[in-house]
Amino acid sequence: MAIRRLDKSNKFSKPGDRKVATVSTLPTVKAMRDCFERYLNLTIADGNASVDTIKTYKSRVAQFLDWCKEQELYPALITEENIKEYRKHLVNGEKTSPTIRLSLLAIKHFYTACLSEKLVKENPVAGVKAPREKREVASTINYLTLEELQQLFDSVAPTYKIRGDKTTKVQVLRDRILLGCMALQGCRSIDRL
Repeated sequence: MAIRRLDKSNKFSKPGDRKVATVSTLPTVKAMRDCFERYLNLTIADGNASVDTIKTYKSRVAQFLDWCKEQELYPALITEENIKEYRKHLVNGEKTSPTIRLSLLAIKHFYTACLSEKLVKENPVAGVKAPREKREVASTINYLTLEELQQLFDSVAPTYKIRGDKTTKVQVLRDRILLGCMALQGCRSIDRL
């Protein structure tokens, strides 16, 4: 029985192509899963991974293997392009960037385990990254409420009394202008006082 593999144009290779392998030359999916199981118990978190971590990694790899089966792809023949297609599948499924990152990490460990036992020739996940996290700009900007800003401005006036007579109204006005500019424009970490 021949195993079909997607080529770069995402079309199945023809039976006469040289890329076609036979079942007898490829590791079974069970052998790959068993290899991954041993790897998880010995390697992840230096052999001290929590039950939840192992469960999560197994779940993510199982989802990937199910996708491979749906796509008629054999896990031992997966390429970097196939991994990118899987990443696209996750993005289209509206998975978040951290979720995709965790899935790719689990799959990367899966192939690292298989590579260590020479079940595969390369780790197809090695060069694939998760998409960048999309954030709304407004959610990343922290600002003062009007009440907090008023308290900040009011806190500048008492410095006139604390500093004594040497502090002029111009200095207090300068301080308020600086605070106003920072409140309107925001300050970078380099601008912090």
